[in-house]
Amino acid sequence: MDSPVQGQAGCNTPDSQDGPNNVRQSSKKTSPEPSSPKVKVLDTSPKEQIGILRNIYRLSKRKLSFSPSKSSDKDKPSVMSNESTANNSQMGIREEEIMCIAVQDQDDKATENTIAPLSVMEINQLITNKLFLEANENINKLEKELLNERKFAKDDECHQKNKIKVRDLHLLHDALAKQITSIIANSLTMPEENSSHLRSAINVIDVEEAADKEWQEAMNHSDAECFRRPRKWKELWAETVAKSVKERISNLPFVAKEQKASWMALHLLDLQQTIVEDLKTVKNFTQKSYPGSYNIFNVYLKYYHQTVSSHLECIQQKQLESNDLYALLNWIIHTYKSGDVMNHPDLLPEVNVEELGPLLDQGIIKNIMDKYTEALKLKVPTWMINTLKEDKSKWSESAYEPEIMMGCYHSHVASDICEMIASHLNESGKISKDLKKSVLCYCLEELTNFIHRYQQDLKVRKQSASNPLPLLVVSINSYTALEEFMKTLKQDNDAHFGKVDKTLKNSVQELNKILSDDLLFQALPCFKKLMTRNWLTCSEDFNQLIRKTEIYCKDFKKMKQANCQVLISDLHYQFVKEYIIQMMKMNISWKLPARRVTAANKIKEELGRISKMYQEFGTTASWLFPVTQHLFEFINTNDTDLESKLIALYKDYPDIGEEHISALLYFRGISRGRKKSKLMEHFSQLEETMKEPIKPSHPFLFADIKTGPVTCLPSF
Repeated sequence: MDSPVQGQAGCNTPDSQDGPNNVRQSSKKTSPEPSSPKVKVLDTSPKEQIGILRNIYRLSKRKLSFSPSKSSDKDKPSVMSNESTANNSQMGIREEEIMCIAVQDQDDKATENTIAPLSVMEINQLITNKLFLEANENINKLEKELLNERKFAKDDECHQKNKIKVRDLHLLHDALAKQITSIIANSLTMPEENSSHLRSAINVIDVEEAADKEWQEAMNHSDAECFRRPRKWKELWAETVAKSVKERISNLPFVAKEQKASWMALHLLDLQQTIVEDLKTVKNFTQKSYPGSYNIFNVYLKYYHQTVSSHLECIQQKQLESNDLYALLNWIIHTYKSGDVMNHPDLLPEVNVEELGPLLDQGIIKNIMDKYTEALKLKVPTWMINTLKEDKSKWSESAYEPEIMMGCYHSHVASDICEMIASHLNESGKISKDLKKSVLCYCLEELTNFIHRYQQDLKVRKQSASNPLPLLVVSINSYTALEEFMKTLKQDNDAHFGKVDKTLKNSVQELNKILSDDLLFQALPCFKKLMTRNWLTCSEDFNQLIRKTEIYCKDFKKMKQANCQVLISDLHYQFVKEYIIQMMKMNISWKLPARRVTAANKIKEELGRISKMYQEFGTTASWLFPVTQHLFEFINTNDTDLESKLIALYKDYPDIGEEHISALLYFRGISRGRKKSKLMEHFSQLEETMKEPIKPSHPFLFADIKTGPVTCLPSF
C-alpha cells in the first residue's frame, strides 16, 4: 500500500508548492538584489517565516565574510570608509543572527511536525511490532496531512484519492485499536517480560485521551476538523477490561451433573481460585504498568464483583437440586467474603470486603432459599420412603434378627431420619435463621406423614410376621428415639412440634396397647379359671399365667427403658385389675371361715407374685402394692373388724364404690342380712364424712371395674 504522502504528487495543493516540505527539498532561494543585505520577511505562515529567516542568515554570511586586501597608505581613507561600512553591516547581520537563533528551537519543533508521516505499510508494521506510540504518532500526522489535503482539493479526482487515503487511515486506526485491546484483554495472562507492550498501549490511550480533550476545547471555539474524534479510547479500555473479566469467568468449566453429583461445588471452587489468582496478578504485576491515576486494582475488583454477581444470577435460574442450591447459598453468603476469596491474605490490604456490597440482591437470595426449600420437599419424602422400603426388605427375611445396640433392639430407620433432619437444619442454620425455620417446619410436617405411613405399614407386617413382638418393640424404640430427638429441637418453639409430638405419642401408645392387648389376650383364659372351686386347691392355671407373662415380657427388656417402664406399669395395672375383676364377678362365696382364710391367703400370695414379677421387670406402679394387703385383710378378718378394714381400703383407693364393697362382702360370704346392711350403711356414712373427695396421687383402680350380678351359686 502506498503512503498517503507519496500520493500527494498527483494533486497540486498549497502544501506541495509553498509548504515546509518544499523548503526541505528545494534549493536555497535568495533575494534577487545581491547588493542589499536586508531582506523583507513576507507576511506568510510561521513555518515559511522560519525558512526565510534561515536563508537570510546564510546569504548574509556568504556576502559579508571576506578578508581586507593590502593597500598603500594612500588608500587608507578609502579603506577606513569601507571598514566602517562593513562594521555597520555586520552589526545588522548580528541582529538578524540573534533573531534566527531565538527561533531555532521553534524551527526544530516545526521541522519535526513537518516531517512526512511513514507510509501505511510502514505504520502497519509498527503496529504489528507493537510499537504503539510511534505508530499512533504517525497515524495522527497522516490524519493532519489528509485533512489539509482535503481542504485544498481542487477537483473530484483529488477528492477520490483523498477518500482512498482516509479509508487506509481508518484501517490503521482499527488495526491499532485491535492490537491495543488484545494486549489489555490478555494482560492477566501476559508474560512479565512483555509488560512493556501493556505500558506502551496505556501510553497511547493517555495520549489519545488528552487529544480528545484538546479537540473538544477547540470545538468550543472553532470548527476543528478530524476524522475520528472523540476516539474515547479510555472508554474502549474500560469496556475491554470488563469484557476480559467476563470471558475469564464465563469460560470456567462446568462438569455435567450426570458425571459428578458435586458439580456445583467443583465449579464454585474453580471460580474462587480464578478470582484470587487473577486479582493477585493484578496486584503484583499488572498494576505496575499503569499510572496510579487508573486505580487499576479497584477497577478489576469492581468488574470481578459485578461479573461474578451476574454469573451466579444466571446459574441460579437453572434447574438445580437441593445440594446444588445449598452449595450456591453457602458460597454467596459465607465463602465469597471469607479468607478463601475476597478476604484472602494475598489480596490485603487492597480489598476491603465491607466496601464490596452484597454479591446478590436480597430478593434473589430469598428466591434461592425458597427454591432450596422446595427442592427438599421432593428429596425428603423420597428419602423417607426409600428408608421404609429398605427396612421392610430386612424384615421380609425369615431369619432376620434386629440389631441390638446398648442392650435394646435398634433400627436404622429412626437414626437415619434424625440424622437427615439434623443435617438439613444444621446446613440451613448456617445460611440464615429464617431458612432454618422454614426447613424445620417442612421436615416436621413430613415426619408426621412418615409416622402415619410407617404405622399403617407396621400393622400389615404384623399380621404376616411369625413373631411380631421384636418388630413391635424395635418400632417403639424408633418412635422413642424420634421423641428424644424432637426434645432437642424444641428450643426453636415451632408450632409444628405439637402435631409431631402428639403423633409420636399416639403411635407409641397404640403399639403399647397392641402389646398389652396381645398379652392380656393370652392371659385371659388363665384369669377366667381363677376364683373358682378348683382354684382354691389348684394353682396350675395361675402358674401358667405367670409363665406366659414372663416369656412374653422377656423381649420387653430389649425396649428402651423410658417406654418399657410405661408399658410394664400399665401391664401391672391391667393384671391387678383383671385379678380383682375375677373377685367382683360374684361367681363364688366363701362362707366357711376355713375356706375364706385359705382364699384370702391365696389372694395375698398370687397378687404378691404378680407385683413381684412386674417389679422385676421395672414397674413404677407402686401404688398398686397396698391393694394386696387390703384385700387380704378384708377377706381374712373377723366380722367385727370389717369397718376398720373398710376405712383403710377406702383411704388408699377412694374410687371404690358400694357395688365393689357389696361384691367383696359376697366373696367373703356376706351376701345379705343385717351384717351387710350395717356395713353398707357405714360405707355410706364414710363417703358422707369425706365431703371433699380424696384426690389420689395415682390413677383409679376400682372405677373401671364392673361387678357381676348376684347369682345363686353354691357356697363353700
